[in-house]
Amino acid sequence: MITLASVSKIYRTTTIETVALNDLNLKIEKGEFVSIMGPSGCGKTTLLNIMGVLDTPTQGTITINGVDIDGLKNKEQAEFRNRNLGFIFQSYHLIRTLTVIENVELPLLYRGISSSKSRQLAEEALERVGLGHKIRMRHFPSQLSGGQCQRVAIARALVGEPKVLLADEPTGNLDSVAGGEIIELLQKLNKEDGQTIVMVTHNEKQARQTYRTIRLLDGKLVV
Repeated sequence: MITLASVSKIYRTTTIETVALNDLNLKIEKGEFVSIMGPSGCGKTTLLNIMGVLDTPTQGTITINGVDIDGLKNKEQAEFRNRNLGFIFQSYHLIRTLTVIENVELPLLYRGISSSKSRQLAEEALERVGLGHKIRMRHFPSQLSGGQCQRVAIARALVGEPKVLLADEPTGNLDSVAGGEIIELLQKLNKEDGQTIVMVTHNEKQARQTYRTIRLLDGKLVV
């Protein structure tokens, strides 16, 4: 599903060179729920961004679902992201002026899907994350709890039926109860729907609830 071969990422300025990832070789299989752990600054988010085709490696290759990402032009990479990858962020990234259902429909606008079909798919995605009530769908993000906002964000990530779901600290802004509910939801999506999930977390307990944990230290895999 995802293969990184000899991937390094180096950020350079005129005076400083920072190695974020150092010669990583990694494979994530279809249907896995994988967590990425490590201290701050170890390269977790950089790794997730490269998997999400939001950043490019300085050297090495990345293949996702059989596609060599290096061979794609910028426009093709954007289309690949939209059709194959779903993103969940710590701060939800919901648009406050849009309702719940409108936020979830948003990724489908870039695919030229009709408004009626988009509405149907968005309703189905919200149903999957436990927010299927018609009245709730018309609420704005400011009318929801943090846990509910994150469920909306997950529905938005799922609505395009992505091959891989990428989650960057999805419970970081939530209390332990709401965070636990989000992890349970991700487990359900993985076990019942076979959704491939890669999650960055600082929470050791949450990491133990995933299929496998990848540990990083100074941009290197810790075996």
